[in-house]
Amino acid sequence: MTKFSAKSKLVLLFLIIGFISRIAFSIPVFFDPSRAFACTDARTYHSIAHNLLAGKGFSANNALPYTPETTVTPGYPIFLAGIYAVFDNSTIAVVLFQIVINVILILIVFLFVKKRFGDTAALISGAILTLDFNTALFTTQLTTETLFTFLFISSILFLVEFVEQGRLRYALFSGILIGLATLVRPITLFLGVPLLLFIILSKLSWRKIAGWAIVIAVQLACITPWIIRNKIVFDEYFYSAVSDMNLMRYHAVPLKASLENKPLDLASKELVESALGGKTCRNDAEYFRLTGTGARRYILKHPLPYTGMALLGGLGTLFSPLMMHEAGVFFAGQREPPSGSIMLELISLFSKGHFGDVFSLLWKNRLGYYGIAAFVVFVLYGLFHFAKLGFVLKAYILKGLKDASMLLSLTTGVYMLAFLGLAVVPRLRVPLEPLLALLAAIGIVSKKREKNKEAKHERKNK
Repeated sequence: MTKFSAKSKLVLLFLIIGFISRIAFSIPVFFDPSRAFACTDARTYHSIAHNLLAGKGFSANNALPYTPETTVTPGYPIFLAGIYAVFDNSTIAVVLFQIVINVILILIVFLFVKKRFGDTAALISGAILTLDFNTALFTTQLTTETLFTFLFISSILFLVEFVEQGRLRYALFSGILIGLATLVRPITLFLGVPLLLFIILSKLSWRKIAGWAIVIAVQLACITPWIIRNKIVFDEYFYSAVSDMNLMRYHAVPLKASLENKPLDLASKELVESALGGKTCRNDAEYFRLTGTGARRYILKHPLPYTGMALLGGLGTLFSPLMMHEAGVFFAGQREPPSGSIMLELISLFSKGHFGDVFSLLWKNRLGYYGIAAFVVFVLYGLFHFAKLGFVLKAYILKGLKDASMLLSLTTGVYMLAFLGLAVVPRLRVPLEPLLALLAAIGIVSKKREKNKEAKHERKNK
């Protein structure tokens, strides 16, 4: 039986406090469930879940003809449908389940860090993750973040255990969790690539290659039924059309708009027309396949500018503190901002050094509109987030990549951020927040240990 020190007991108490604080944080949603639908995606998942329960198929339509979905994978809508079936369509029940899942994840991260880096690092990682507003916010939203993050991080930690202990059952567990995570969000569809890089860099052996193959095989086994469903429904072999949709929307369109100095809507129109070539598509699946192919074709013609844009988008998502619309709706209720996305304009102003205009645009279209509470949270969490990233950097400076968890955090983190294009969306960073908390804790503890070594050295000299 695992024996817990006084610090460990303190962390367990902290987790209880964390659960209570998550409940307290969710009070606005409990009184006004519409605040759980700040994201457009939430309405889509909600509608699909209701249609599944009503026997109307996997569709987000609220009326006939109930067109089958091509971009949404089945994991999260089925999760919602299960809760709705038992708890009478309760949004609050979903939020409570997500709070429990999130607190369990905090405990998993704490135990993992405790085993590898000690009680102090475990306490710090648990505290950082519990206090993380970006994570807490999305436990209150009917979106994939909480469930996906739990599955994704658990799979990563099992893979670390496999690499270090060589037990193939850990690879099996990792594969199951990655497969389930891919059913929730398709971004992990090609996660095998950074996982293979991790395997190669961590003292390659045939056993590790076998473990990696198990992970990939189990992941494919999990998602193959959905691929077969898509072939039957759309007569197309694909897993999810969301990658093609996002490749056009967040990658090719901003790239064309930037290179050719055109408005986004015009760039989009020209790319779509070129991709379709006047063809009338049978269904959404064919439309997204053709436009996705057109997007890839345009990107491949401009590899260097696209690489720079992808780097900018990934760093933007890493450093941008919060989703202001979601945070604003959480504090102020359902309200539409004065304008649509302002991210491209913000990036343009920032790149030109017009920092005053950046703040003015933020205040006019987001911060001032949603109220002082959202503004204060944005500033305070921004300071918290930047400090966290500073300690992450410190961890890599002091520790390097010798520890398997730090190496895997880097390879998977780069993979997750590289897929975003110019979709600078802090929401997409939520799955990485546990890894950032883990790394920040290592950075803080490593700094402390360095000071302790210096102090001991000085005492010896005396």
